[in-house]
Amino acid sequence: MKSTATKGTTGVEIVPRDISASTVPPSAAERLDTIAAAAYYKAEARGFSPGQELDDWLQAEAECGAGKGQ
Repeated sequence: MKSTATKGTTGVEIVPRDISASTVPPSAAERLDTIAAAAYYKAEARGFSPGQELDDWLQAEAECGAGKGQ
């Protein structure tokens, strides 16, 4: 976003904020998709050996910041 700064009546420069997608928290569905993808790549890295799926998911949740009031 290209913006121009203007001076307000107080002489203070006023610059519009660029509210991008990164400032908006992800939806629950987007968060789950991110966690699922991270868990998949963890499973892939260990050769998809069975029995560690829950560990993959929990590690992915921790890395994606899930459960921290989001």
